[in-house]
Amino acid sequence: MIARSKLFWVAIITVVASLGFPGQVAAHHGYYTNYDMGNPRTITGVIKAVRYTSPHIRIQLQTTGRSKQVWKIDLPSPTQAQWQGLSQSVLKVGSTATVVGWPAYNRSNEMGASQITIGGKTVLVN
Repeated sequence: MIARSKLFWVAIITVVASLGFPGQVAAHHGYYTNYDMGNPRTITGVIKAVRYTSPHIRIQLQTTGRSKQVWKIDLPSPTQAQWQGLSQSVLKVGSTATVVGWPAYNRSNEMGASQITIGGKTVLVN
C-alpha cells in the first residue's frame, strides 16, 4: 500500500511540475511534424547569427544568391552537436556554410538541417 501511495504522489508532483513549464514541454518537437522530409534542399550562405543553447542550436544563414534570403536553421542540441563534431567554435558569424536539410511545411524560410559544411568540413547532424 505504501508503494502505491508513493507512486500516486510522484505522478501528481510530475503533472503539477510540468504545468509550470508548458512552453518548454510544447516547444520540443520532431522534425517530421515541422519539416518536409520528402523535399530536401541545399542552401549556401553566410552565418549572420548563432544561438548555441538548448534545446536546439539555431543559426541564421543569409543566402549568397541574388535574393539574399535569411534562413533560420534548426540544428541538434549542443550536446548532440559536439558528439557529432560540430563545436561552438566552428559556427562563427561571418563563416560561409552549406546546409542540406528539410524546409518548413509552412513555407517560411526555416529549415531542419541534416548536414552542414563549414570550411570544407561536413558534419551529419540529423
